[in-house]
Amino acid sequence: MSRTTSVSGLTDMAAPRRPQVLYLTAVDRDGGTAGLSRQTRVIVGVLARDMAVSLAIAGPIEHPALQSLREQFAPLRAAGGFPASSADQRAERGLRRLTLSRFGSDIINARLQAAIQRRSDAFDAIVIDELVASPYLPVNAGCPVYYLAHRCEADLGSQSPWRWLQLGNQRACKKTETQLAQSVSGVFATTAVASGLLAQGMSLSQLNPSFGRFRPEIAVSDTVDWNQTRSRLGYAGYLGDDRNLASLEWLLKEVWTPGQRIFEGTELHLVGTAPPAPLRELAAANNNVYLHSGGRQQLQFLGCRAVIEPLMFEQHVDTKLVNAMSHGLPVVTSQQALARAHTDLGNGVLAAGGPEQMAMLIQRVMKEHEFWQRHADAAAGTAALQLPDYEVAHDLRRAVLKGQEEGVTA
Repeated sequence: MSRTTSVSGLTDMAAPRRPQVLYLTAVDRDGGTAGLSRQTRVIVGVLARDMAVSLAIAGPIEHPALQSLREQFAPLRAAGGFPASSADQRAERGLRRLTLSRFGSDIINARLQAAIQRRSDAFDAIVIDELVASPYLPVNAGCPVYYLAHRCEADLGSQSPWRWLQLGNQRACKKTETQLAQSVSGVFATTAVASGLLAQGMSLSQLNPSFGRFRPEIAVSDTVDWNQTRSRLGYAGYLGDDRNLASLEWLLKEVWTPGQRIFEGTELHLVGTAPPAPLRELAAANNNVYLHSGGRQQLQFLGCRAVIEPLMFEQHVDTKLVNAMSHGLPVVTSQQALARAHTDLGNGVLAAGGPEQMAMLIQRVMKEHEFWQRHADAAAGTAALQLPDYEVAHDLRRAVLKGQEEGVTA
């Protein structure tokens, strides 16, 4: 097997075959970037790093939006926006309310259905992102199919003034959602949505097995108090990973060592397992750099005031940054990393354009209380909103990869 050498001596084995994933979703007309909701962008971004994703989008979407998605998630394929034809049909009763509210029409596009069906044999897995995309599932799919539920579609809300008039539609929608859940290989949802699905009568066995171990959502009130912190910068990650090590090497050599004068009184704490000898030697050669064995929770026990995530070479940048913000602390990273993120991470992340700017940002979060507080609050808020979506995304990713390894069929 061939090898390639990358930055800082990283050696990569020739890439294995990427799973082929058909991702069926729908246009989000409520402000979603390039036609997709934030949760959909999170999940597509996570899957696209390991897999060849073909995105099929139901509803009205223009060519520029499709091209934007192809560029942002390259080498993603994206299809949608087909014109109407005489072969189009109305959605079944259980989906009419949804399609009308989402697209202003209850028509299922036959040309998009046909385009999907022609390539249906090429996929290793299919994801149905939202119930409204389910009519585009190819007939006789020969691979695992997963349903991603953004919400309980049949729940009209007890306060709806039209609730009693719409009970017939509600029952039809619930029946459609239940039948879909029973027919797929797994149902994925955040804790809040999964709880709602269970309340509607869905069996626990139909839900992704990891449902019960989701971390609870983080409240903004959990933000760490300035007085509980010290002038300490924290990093947490697996210290045996080549890419993590390359980023830490860059941080120590390009930022920490040259910035010793402005970092006076500030400590850098690196938390993780399996630190190799070169990292131990580099840490020992620098002032106020400490290595700890353990997990991410140690950053709080150490009283760190901010988190550092250089992310010069790593994958899954979005996930790492959202996890870092879950501490309720400002996160300092590189603009290079932020450019690889697929969602808006808000003001909890401070992105530096180079070593000197990173050093100045570190100094500010260590010294300026109001600056620190503003970005700490933003970090906690972003993590509370987005962390559940990343949990679902990675659980789905693991299911698809496991299915390919085991040769699972639908």
